[in-house]
Amino acid sequence: MSKVLKLISTTAIIFAILLLFSDSNPVHAATDTENFIVKVKLTNNLGPSKTYQFTPMGGSVLKEDSTIVLKKGVTYKLAIQNSKISLFEGTSLLKKDLTTVTIEPKLYAKENYILLENMKSTVKRPHMGTIIFRLDTVSNTQQIQPVNHLGFEDYLKGVLPGEMPASWGGPNGGQEALRAQAVAARSYIFAKMNGNTQLEIDDTTTFQVYQGFVWDKISPAFDRFNVYTTDAVDTTKGMIMTYKKPNGSKGFVTGFFSASNGGQTELPQQYWSSGLDYINKTQTDTYDKYKWPTPIQFKKNQLAELDLTNPASWWNTTTENNLLSSVVTDANSRTAFSKLKTQALKELKVIDPTMDSIKIDSVNSIKTVDFSNTGKVQDITFKLSYYASKKNPDNSLYYAMKLGAQSQTLEGETRYETAVEVAKEGWSGKRNFAVLGRGDLPVDALAGSVLANKLDTPILLTRTNALPASVENYLKDSLNPKATVYLLGGTTAISSNVEKRLVDLGFNIKRVSGKSRTDTSIEIAKVVGGSSQSVFFATGDENSSDALSISPYAARNQIPIIIQKGINVSQNTKDYLKNSKKTTVNLIGGSDVVSSEVETTLKNSGYAIDRTYGPSRVDTSIAINKKFVMPGDSLVIGNAYGFIDALAGSVLAAKNNSSILLLHPDAKKIPVSYLEDVAQPETLYYLGGETVVSKELKYSLSKYIGGTLQKFTTEINLTGSQLRSLFGSTVLKSSDFNVEDRASNGEFALNGTGYGHGIGLSQYGAYGRSKAGIKAEEILAFYYQGITIEQAKDYIK
Repeated sequence: MSKVLKLISTTAIIFAILLLFSDSNPVHAATDTENFIVKVKLTNNLGPSKTYQFTPMGGSVLKEDSTIVLKKGVTYKLAIQNSKISLFEGTSLLKKDLTTVTIEPKLYAKENYILLENMKSTVKRPHMGTIIFRLDTVSNTQQIQPVNHLGFEDYLKGVLPGEMPASWGGPNGGQEALRAQAVAARSYIFAKMNGNTQLEIDDTTTFQVYQGFVWDKISPAFDRFNVYTTDAVDTTKGMIMTYKKPNGSKGFVTGFFSASNGGQTELPQQYWSSGLDYINKTQTDTYDKYKWPTPIQFKKNQLAELDLTNPASWWNTTTENNLLSSVVTDANSRTAFSKLKTQALKELKVIDPTMDSIKIDSVNSIKTVDFSNTGKVQDITFKLSYYASKKNPDNSLYYAMKLGAQSQTLEGETRYETAVEVAKEGWSGKRNFAVLGRGDLPVDALAGSVLANKLDTPILLTRTNALPASVENYLKDSLNPKATVYLLGGTTAISSNVEKRLVDLGFNIKRVSGKSRTDTSIEIAKVVGGSSQSVFFATGDENSSDALSISPYAARNQIPIIIQKGINVSQNTKDYLKNSKKTTVNLIGGSDVVSSEVETTLKNSGYAIDRTYGPSRVDTSIAINKKFVMPGDSLVIGNAYGFIDALAGSVLAAKNNSSILLLHPDAKKIPVSYLEDVAQPETLYYLGGETVVSKELKYSLSKYIGGTLQKFTTEINLTGSQLRSLFGSTVLKSSDFNVEDRASNGEFALNGTGYGHGIGLSQYGAYGRSKAGIKAEEILAFYYQGITIEQAKDYIK
C-alpha cells in the first residue's frame, strides 16, 4: 500500500508470513515475534530483471558455495546463462549453473544489509536479512527475481513509512497515530499468519508497501522522519488485537485500515460481502475531515457535431470530450471516463458479441442510491448514449446505422413471419378483411396487392397445404369475428385444408380464382372494380419482380394488374378490357417479359400503349419509380432477386403512398446515379433479414438515402465498491460522494470525502485523535469494537 501523503489507498489486503526458525537466518535472542520470518517478493521498485547487481555492506555469505568470499562494499553481478544463474565479480565468473543465489548475513543484524540494483535503474535499494535470487518466467522469458526473508518486527519497520507519513510523528503530534498503525498492521499479519504460514507476499499495494531497510541512520535510504515510525514499532513490539468470537473463543483481529473514512466509518458487510464481529457499527468520525481535492467530471455532451452519415470519415480520429486533456484537465476524470467506456463495451458485448467499439455521445444522467446509515453510495447508475461499430463473422467492420429519420428492418425467420411483421408495422386494431396469397409462388398475391389496399388490409402468405402458426395467430388477433378472408388462387394454390382451418376459426371465405394465373388476376380486377381506364400488364414469370415494382402505385391508385403469359392475349383478357372500358394498357418490363406480339395485338385493338422497362429488373424498378411518382415520405427497400419477402411490403408502401425500390443484393451494385437524385425519405423500411438485405447493402445505401449512425442508450449499474474497483482506488477515492449536476458547465461532478474503503482504522482520523492527545489504545478501541490488546507471543505455539 502506498503513502497517505501521496494519497494512495491504504487498504490492507492478504498477507502471508512463514513462521519458522530458519537455518538460513541465525536465531537471535529477541521477542518471539522477531523470530517470525517474513518472505517478501520484491516487485515494487525492483522486480524481475535479466541481470542484477548486489553489494554486501556487511558480513554476507553465499549459501550455495561457502568457499566464495563475498567482500564488503564490492558489487557483484548476476546474469542468466543457459537457463541458469551465473555470478560475476567484475568480468570474472565466480560461479555458474545456479538455480538460486542465496545471500545470507553472517549474523542477522542491521549492519549486515545489502544493496540491490536491477540494472533498469541506477538506484541501489537497501535490504536486511536474507536475499534469495531465483528464476521466474515472465511473459515466456526467464528473469531473475529477488525475495527478501527477514524478521517480523524489522519488516514492520519497513512497512510503516510506506503506509503512513512518518512526518506525522514526533513534534507534529501524530506519534500515537503511528503507534496505532503499527498495532493494526501487526494484527493484520498475525491474523493471516495464524491461518496460513506458507504464503509469499510482495511489497506492493496488493499487500502492504514495504520499503526495505529505510528505518535506521546507517541506511543510505534513511529519512529523518523514519525515527518516528521505528519508534512506533518498537514501543508496540509484539502488540496485537484480539476479540471474543460469538462462540466464546478467542479471535485475532484482521486490522483493516484506510487513509480516510470521510467522517463516517463504514460497515464491512456494506462494502464487502460479509461482516466482522469487531467492526460492527458505523459511527461519526469527527476527527477525519479529509475531502477530495478535485471532483471527477463527466461532460454531458461527449461528441461534437459530426457527419453521422459517414462515420468512417471520423471514427478513428475523433475522441470523446472526457478523454481530451484540452477539455478535461483532471487526469483522474479522464481515467474514470475511459474505464466507464470500457465497462459499457464489456456489458454490451454480452448482449451483442458483434460489438467492436463504441463512441459515447452523451452522459445523460448519473443517479445514486445511498445507504441510510452511512450516507455512502450503495448503487450508482450511469445512463449513456452511444454509437457502435460492429464486426462481421469475417472480422470486417461495419457501423450500426439508422437509415433516415426512422429506419426499420421488417423480418421474420420465414417469409410468412416477415409478412406478419410487415402487417404489424402498417396496421393496428381489429379489421373485417384479410387477403391471403400463396407463399412459394407469389404471382397471384402480386396481383392481389390492389385488392388488399382497397380493403385497407395487408397481404399475408400461407403454405399451400397448411396455415403457418404465425399467420393463424395474427389473424386471430387482428380480425373481428366472422371477418372475411380472401384467398387468392384456386385449391392448387391454397388448398381446401387451409380454407377449412380458416372456417374453423370462424372466418368467412371468399376465394378469388380462375383457370389460370391470368384469369385469377382478371377475377381480382373484377372484385376491385373502380373507374380507372388504365391497366397494368406484367409477366406471370415467378422469377420476375416487375409486377412487385409497380404494385404500390397500382394498389394506391386502384389500377388492376393483369398477369400476362406468352405471346397471345387471352380472350378473357380481351373481354375484360372491353367490358371495363379500359383505354390504356401500361406494359411493365421489356419485350422479353411482355412480348412485342402482345403490344401489337393491343395496339391493333385500339388501346394506347405505354411500356416501362430497363435493361435489368433493378433498372425496371427505377424506371417505374421515376415515371409513376408516389409523393409519400417513406421508401421500401427489397431484394430484386429474392423478392418474396418484399411482397407484403408492397401494400405497406401503397398505404404510405410511397414507392418500393428493388435492388441487387450485391452492395457494390447499388444504383448510385439514381440514389444521388432520389428524394430523401423520412422513413425507410428494409424487407427481409440479413440474408435478403445485407448489412453491407444497408451501409452502402446510407451514403445516399439518409443513412445515419444509430444512437443506442444503455445503463451501467454498479455498487459503490464496484465503481471504486472499476475506476481504481486512486481515481475514485471513496464511495462517499455526491453527484452534482453542473448545468452551467455542462457536466456532472462526483465530489466527496474519504480515501479508501473506510473500514477499520482511518489514518486521517487517527492523526486527528493523536493531535488531540488521545492514546493509541483508545484510537484502536474506537475503530475496532470489543477488542483487547495482547502480546502475540502468548499465542505462539
